[in-house]
Amino acid sequence: MRVLLTLLLLALPGLAGAEPLPVTLLPSEVVLGRDPVVVVRVKAPPGAPPLRAAASTGRLTPQRSSTPEEFLFIWTPPDIRYPLLAVLAFWTDSPAGPPEITRVPIPLLGRNELTVDTAAGAQVVVEVAGRSFGPARADRRGKAKVTVQVPPGVSKASVRVTSTRQRPSLRTIPLDVPPEQPLLAVMSPESLPAGGDGWLVLMGEQPVPGSELRLRVKGASTREELPSVFRVKPEPGANAVVVEAQRADGTGSTRLTTHVVAAVVRFTPAPAPPALVVPLARVTPALVLGPVVAPPPRPPPPPAHPFSVQVLAGGFLAGGDNRGPLASLGVGYQLPLLDGRFALEAEAGLRRSTSHALVEGLGTVDSRVLASPLLLSVRGRAFELGRFSLHGRVGAGPTYYNHRATSSFFDTPLVQQGRTFMGFVAAQAVWRLGAVSTLLEVRAGRAAASASLVDAQLGGLSACVGLRYRL
Repeated sequence: MRVLLTLLLLALPGLAGAEPLPVTLLPSEVVLGRDPVVVVRVKAPPGAPPLRAAASTGRLTPQRSSTPEEFLFIWTPPDIRYPLLAVLAFWTDSPAGPPEITRVPIPLLGRNELTVDTAAGAQVVVEVAGRSFGPARADRRGKAKVTVQVPPGVSKASVRVTSTRQRPSLRTIPLDVPPEQPLLAVMSPESLPAGGDGWLVLMGEQPVPGSELRLRVKGASTREELPSVFRVKPEPGANAVVVEAQRADGTGSTRLTTHVVAAVVRFTPAPAPPALVVPLARVTPALVLGPVVAPPPRPPPPPAHPFSVQVLAGGFLAGGDNRGPLASLGVGYQLPLLDGRFALEAEAGLRRSTSHALVEGLGTVDSRVLASPLLLSVRGRAFELGRFSLHGRVGAGPTYYNHRATSSFFDTPLVQQGRTFMGFVAAQAVWRLGAVSTLLEVRAGRAAASASLVDAQLGGLSACVGLRYRL
């Protein structure tokens, strides 16, 4: 379930002349490969100068906001799979000194499948940073596979093994996680005045002082006024200032380009704008960035609807002549629990079987059974990797059938109607194509139709293909 977390983060040490900007994230952390975007809302005081924003990684895109004093952004995570901490920065330029920056960290959790070697049949639980994953049971070769979520800065996991053949054991295994740390460069003002000066701030989750950096600045001279805060003065004749910074331990780097203008920029308070205009800089390693023009505002993506419709078609086999085609139409509701892992489904189906039997004294008897199961079921997601996921289903419900027998011995067909009960379990493979998903389902069920004129099995094994549409 998504949690709305309001982050009231402290401004940079040494610059605590103003309160940090209230920032709201939804969601507050990102599972890479699962969460496509983060909605960011920033509230600014009335009459504040235009808001500026930057991200240490990913893409931060401004959107139109319905509230004049609230700024709306969509942040898209980078296309990576390893854990990383992203840092967003929000500030307004000030003529009186360094900018007052509000830092917003976003943990990016990487998903990884761990293979644990143990005794056959043993139960394995993996704990990463206080979160438990599993249990998973080892196969006959003694291998158990557990999918875990790894937050940034975590390099080991605890494995707890329980088996009937040996004592419970607890051991630690290393995680192959790159030691990368965020590094973000912020220049204020957006364009440096020729003959004047400006400010350069370097930060990660915390301010990064010059003693922990390898810093190269082309086109300007710098002097560290406060830890991580540098005064920048453009050189005569320079039309751009290029900043290249790298952590001394080699775990992060950034590069930033700022233009130099001939006129000195004077700051005057501006009224709250009716629409969002945000000078946006995206800072990534080995990439030269200038001022980024905000694209036309787009509304945030609508929340996913919990209802879905699915259709299945295939065939069933229950032994002998108990076989034939089947089809079903169902609706589902995704429960808002456990990250939408479970769904309730209602299904109406149709299946038919025919037989041609030679009966002593009656000749050849043609028999047809037409059944209509009405089923309720629970579907749970057991495994997910990218667009592919594997689900399990279990359900039951009444099944109404119509039996019709004809023979040259009968003047009129013999018709009998009845009701029985059907229960089933199924495994369903899903390939997601946006709002539409393709389905492949294998089902085992039991539904016996036994009366004076009919003795048929309507369950058995079945295989179906179909589509599911998310409303």
